[in-house]
Amino acid sequence: MAKKQMKYLEPDSTQTLREGVAELRQVEGPEGDAAESFAQELRQDIDVHDAIHVLFGCPTTLAGEIIAHVWTAFGTTASIADMHRVNAHGDHRAVLASIGHWRLFRTWLASLKPIATTLRNTRRMTQRWPVERMAEFYDRRLVDIRDEFGIRLVGRRIPPGGTPSTGAALRHVRRKRPDLLGSGA
Repeated sequence: MAKKQMKYLEPDSTQTLREGVAELRQVEGPEGDAAESFAQELRQDIDVHDAIHVLFGCPTTLAGEIIAHVWTAFGTTASIADMHRVNAHGDHRAVLASIGHWRLFRTWLASLKPIATTLRNTRRMTQRWPVERMAEFYDRRLVDIRDEFGIRLVGRRIPPGGTPSTGAALRHVRRKRPDLLGSGA
């Protein structure tokens, strides 16, 4: 059965950030959310990452993950040091290993135009979105937050009847491939 397009991907979505995050987490079904099995030190980072996916309208495809990382670096107050800490964590490295470096490289190349659009859109924002104040935004409508910060979504949408996720998100790959993680994770 084809999945419907997620409402949080719509530029004028009236969902709250909290509703959008809940919708994102339901994409893979109730068994798809492996957040409870993440290393404790990653849980807050995963919550922030999920909110960034929702606020900036990024699906959980591999290309959507790449765009979410660009938004994080240039459209939020997240520090490069924090991003590096997450990227260096064993859970994240296991996800990259499961995807494969060649596939990741090809997806980056195919995403150059959306990356450029995202970079242009971050320059047009009125201010960066403050990740450290994320909780203050949970009960605000996405359309209002996007308007306040001048967030323009990258125009790529899932075609009607298309699948909104390929399970590239850390929360999904961790559930599907626990064998990729060391015992210390």
